[in-house]
Amino acid sequence: MTTIDLKRRMLLRSVGGLAGITVLAPTALLTAYHDTAVAGTNRDGAAHYGLENGPFDVDIRLRAQPHTAPILPGTPSEVWRYTAELRNGPADTITPVGGSYTGPLIRLRRGQRFHARLENGLPEDTTVHWHGLHVPSDVDGQPRLPIKPGEAMTVAFDVVDRAGLYWYHPHPHGPNGGRVGFQSYAGLAGPLVIEDEAERALGLPAGEREMFLVIQDRSFAGDNELTYLDSGMGTMMTRMRGFLGDRILVNGQPDTAREVATRPYRLRILNGSNSRIYKLAWSDGRPMTVLGTDGGLLGAPRQYPFVTLAPAQRIDLWVDLSANEPGDELHLLSDSYQAGMMGDGMGDGCKRGSRRGGRMGNMMGGSELPAGARFDILPLRVTRRERGNERLPKRLAEDLQAPPVERDAPVRRFKLSMVMMRGFAINGRQFEGATVADDEIVHLGSTEVWEFVNDSMMPHPMHVHGLQFAVVGREQIGGGRGWSGLAAGLVDSGLHDTVLVLPGERVRIALTFADFEGLYLYHCHNMEHEDNGMMRYYRVRA
Repeated sequence: MTTIDLKRRMLLRSVGGLAGITVLAPTALLTAYHDTAVAGTNRDGAAHYGLENGPFDVDIRLRAQPHTAPILPGTPSEVWRYTAELRNGPADTITPVGGSYTGPLIRLRRGQRFHARLENGLPEDTTVHWHGLHVPSDVDGQPRLPIKPGEAMTVAFDVVDRAGLYWYHPHPHGPNGGRVGFQSYAGLAGPLVIEDEAERALGLPAGEREMFLVIQDRSFAGDNELTYLDSGMGTMMTRMRGFLGDRILVNGQPDTAREVATRPYRLRILNGSNSRIYKLAWSDGRPMTVLGTDGGLLGAPRQYPFVTLAPAQRIDLWVDLSANEPGDELHLLSDSYQAGMMGDGMGDGCKRGSRRGGRMGNMMGGSELPAGARFDILPLRVTRRERGNERLPKRLAEDLQAPPVERDAPVRRFKLSMVMMRGFAINGRQFEGATVADDEIVHLGSTEVWEFVNDSMMPHPMHVHGLQFAVVGREQIGGGRGWSGLAAGLVDSGLHDTVLVLPGERVRIALTFADFEGLYLYHCHNMEHEDNGMMRYYRVRA
């Protein structure tokens, strides 16, 4: 075992074996997996996965490393972050996101051939997972193929996914538990957008009127130190519920207002939080106009009273400020909801900074900004009058196609449950490296229906690697178990890679396993849940 010493102050004040500053020895992760892909070697010695043949339209260098970033006023905070360098490709391929720790926006175009050198400047193993992308399993950034400290890996793949907002983040997991929650919380996450000509032809807001927003919650102590898991009883409770921070950050910064004009805007939002579910709404009560979801644009815009956005999910919104006047403010907020017995706040509408639960609440892993609380996320301040000719298109996407589900399509059932004193499980099984059960093998080219049944007290945003799926059914089967106020904002239209399964719900999704054989993950994207066992591999074979 080794200990991180950052000299000036401790990174992410945190104790406990799972997510403390005590880390796995560099070789520990390698012993956990018995099914590892065979890689080639580049001239610079880095392991190489994916496409062998160039030329590549885009070539980048992406490095994960310790850093400092301004978040709160005063001393910069110690973080881990991605930095990127464009080695070949269009000039707008890499764009900074804010001035804090958020990884840069990677902008790709459908049909490009992509190459990346991934460098690990961290004191522990890591990976880079291309969340939502349809790529071969050995470039998916899975824990079975870790990048060791001081080493590099190169990956290459064709960009085949629909235009949409995706993202990248670490996905390490070792014999002593997962590190996804810790590394992502430390700052390792960034947006990735895919564009194509059909979307560009729609004339949707672009440039300064297209906002990429990564929403996360964080807690701080002392000299602006990020804090993750506390000691005592609270650590166990936090791992069961999922980490909830006390401050809401947008692109790594708090309380950031945007100055806007009297025109339509496009907001492309990623929930990058470890476990927090947002109930997105507008402060003046106007409906949320949804353009797209995880897998790109819907067939046509749809309106919702609010939007429920679970961890890892993305939403594409249109908001028209043409009827507003300079001096007006419109706030994007998270509205209140009932968050069950383990949600802290029970949806009491408490504001940011309140201390519901007091010392006892904090000892039990409580947050000063509990689940279900109402709070502001982003103020939009109208500062100028502008005229534009933008109109909300009546049709958005012609290429939106659901997986072809036959009447006799097989249905695989996955029971989501809690295992006392051990975390969470899928069909009674916890993560076992690359071990795959007989009922976790699917056939290349087939379309199936997967059914998630949530038998626990907590919501589970279920993510399936390597593809996009359609939500084909949702029903309540066992009562909400204290969770309510979110159902009307569940956007099940379109294509997804992550679906929220609330307590007492049965959700069915349709998936087609196309193009690639190999191992892929499926898991809960509450990061503390996946780190504590709620993750498994499935295998695609011919």
